[in-house]
Amino acid sequence: MSSKIDSGTVSQKTVNGIIEVLPLSKVHYLIVLAAGFGYMFDAFDTYIVAYAMPAIIRDWHITPVMNGMLGSAGLWGGIFGALLWGPPTDKWGRKFGFASSVLGFSLVSGLTAFSTGVNQFMVYRFITGMCLGGTLPVVSTLVAEYISAKNRGRFVAVLTVMWPFGLLAAAVCALTLVPRYGWRLLFIAGVFPAVLAVVVITKLPESPRWLAVKGRTEHAAKVLKLLGATGDQLKQLQEEEATGKVPFSVLLRKPYLKRFIATAGAFFFAYYGYYGYALWLPSILATVYKLSLVKTFTFTLFVAISSILGKLTSFYTIERFGRKQLFYVGYGLGGVVGLIFGLIHNPAYLLPVACLVGYLLEIGVAGNIVWTPELYPSKVRGTANSWSAAAGKLSAAVSPLSFGFLISRHWYYGVWVTMAICFAITIILVATIGIETKGKTLEEIGAA
Repeated sequence: MSSKIDSGTVSQKTVNGIIEVLPLSKVHYLIVLAAGFGYMFDAFDTYIVAYAMPAIIRDWHITPVMNGMLGSAGLWGGIFGALLWGPPTDKWGRKFGFASSVLGFSLVSGLTAFSTGVNQFMVYRFITGMCLGGTLPVVSTLVAEYISAKNRGRFVAVLTVMWPFGLLAAAVCALTLVPRYGWRLLFIAGVFPAVLAVVVITKLPESPRWLAVKGRTEHAAKVLKLLGATGDQLKQLQEEEATGKVPFSVLLRKPYLKRFIATAGAFFFAYYGYYGYALWLPSILATVYKLSLVKTFTFTLFVAISSILGKLTSFYTIERFGRKQLFYVGYGLGGVVGLIFGLIHNPAYLLPVACLVGYLLEIGVAGNIVWTPELYPSKVRGTANSWSAAAGKLSAAVSPLSFGFLISRHWYYGVWVTMAICFAITIILVATIGIETKGKTLEEIGAA
């Protein structure tokens, strides 16, 4: 894949050029902090269904296949959410997409606590997923547009560090709440992120790069001033021509088609294995290995901690070794260790291997999150990032069902073989048609 779509150098008289020379400010850190909480709360509301599932199995006496259907309902909603949220975010702004998606999944999570049966539960989880599906790509798009090439990778990578904190919070809540009070209280706790939506609306500035492509140069200049731009820099700021309506089909044509195949394909195959593992692990521990609820949640708590370490590893290595190494290390080694996990019969060995799998897979996911928004310009970045993520949501929705089918047919090791194959395909895509973006400005990548 060519490393450039448009030629040219970075002009410090443009919004892009000024962003490249700005030092980090308090506003930069506020933006990444709010975005990080968006990731954490998205993870919490995504994973609470997995931690609720062992108790729901007991209360509603559901089969493994129905378990997979309930677990994947939110992910099916996430497909539509990722598809739907991208275009409005490119049209109405990053703040709109961020605030509205967070508010949506928070409120519907609360409604889920009052489900009276599997059908109602699935409907609520589907709607929740529609909102969850929009949050992550919108947030990573927003942060990537504020930061210079020098810090862009780490600033987006730090968002992914917050994701396992959401997993950890879900595990802690499950361990402390579910055995005593039941699974419904988990979904009540999922309402709390609505506070973040208020913060986004009232405290965060809009993306200056998005404002520029919309022809709102004066507004972009005000944001640049908040970010630390000087009066002299702003005096030289050139007004940029507004981008007209961009058709959705642009991603299926040159010069973006090959990039879209790479990013959407990497999301699809990587997330098939990742979500199959993440959403089925509590149920596998409880049903295949017959662990108690308390022991299951304790195990997953340690897995969550190891996942945080995986994200921290990606944060410290991404600007030194690049984006591609995250895929190779995370998914490559993760697939191998997953194959080992499937061979374990003694429960005493489950915890360290499960933690190692969780650690490695979080490194791989950081690659998906950071790499994708770097490959597209502002006029299509929200749509391209969201639609690539939608491919991942599609596979993530299918994998719990397929894993449930395999387990119901007593083909347990097929789960791990499927994971390994999907991770191998991901690595092949990234290695063959992906480009390395480390240290390059968006102009150099062809994504200004």
